[in-house]
Amino acid sequence: MQKSLVLICLLTISAASSFSQPGDFPVLQGPYLGQKPPGMTPEVFAPGIISTPAHEFSCCFTPDGKEFYFTRHEPNLNQKVIMVTKLRDGAWTKPEVVPFVENQFSFEPLVTPDNRRLYFSSGKPIPGQPGPPMNTLYVDREGDGWSIAKNPGPPFNPAQTMYVSVASNGTIYTTDISGGPGKEKIAMMKKTNNRYEKLERLGPPINGETQAMYPFIAPDESYLIFGSKKPAENANDVLLISFKKPDGGWSEPRLIDLGITAGLPFVTSDGKFLFFTGGERGKSDIYWVSAKFIDELRPKE
Repeated sequence: MQKSLVLICLLTISAASSFSQPGDFPVLQGPYLGQKPPGMTPEVFAPGIISTPAHEFSCCFTPDGKEFYFTRHEPNLNQKVIMVTKLRDGAWTKPEVVPFVENQFSFEPLVTPDNRRLYFSSGKPIPGQPGPPMNTLYVDREGDGWSIAKNPGPPFNPAQTMYVSVASNGTIYTTDISGGPGKEKIAMMKKTNNRYEKLERLGPPINGETQAMYPFIAPDESYLIFGSKKPAENANDVLLISFKKPDGGWSEPRLIDLGITAGLPFVTSDGKFLFFTGGERGKSDIYWVSAKFIDELRPKE
């Protein structure tokens, strides 16, 4: 779907949506902002509402499906910020900037499976940090909102990790950025005595000579989706999927053929949909597609 379709987005919103007056924010009701679920062909998610002519990328729903977080390059602020829309009194609220970003550029929100913590990437500097700031921060649930942003310290920071995905047992999968641009690798951190103490890069076949980044780990760690470069073409970003083997290793990654440039994956807690960032770099949209491909790509025993 092209961005030009944004101009007629009001016609593509599902029948569950209505307008109180012309020009008002639409009344969006039902799961997934009331949008008609996609099939096996990726579609732009919520055109004109979430995906707009601005640059949107990196998103997640909370496990209960009642909050949707995403990143937008907000023209009025001239920077990338995390936005949220919430299901309140049966309808979704107008997207707004989350309060915990503290006027710093922020992106890549991921909520933990227990819905108690949200990790994100931030340009907020850490005292004494050399070089441009790029750190992982988090907020914890406090009532109906979130705490102030906190620094988890090593091994997350300074400038060691980016894009956090958490399994149900607390194990974290993330992008190790310590090698610098172009040398990103998938790494994991296991929680020991309620602390993360060591960042461990995954071995082959997950990490190889090309970039491996932006992991999404299944809650039960049965599969891992991550971003890479299309084989033999050093231009197009693609998503790959690997499955956990009985011996604890990972199967050879297989291409998720989405037909477009794709990155920053997220699978909904019900396992039904893959959300991802697609389109031209710097002008991307958020897409979604049926996640039935996961079982289709799973190695046959």
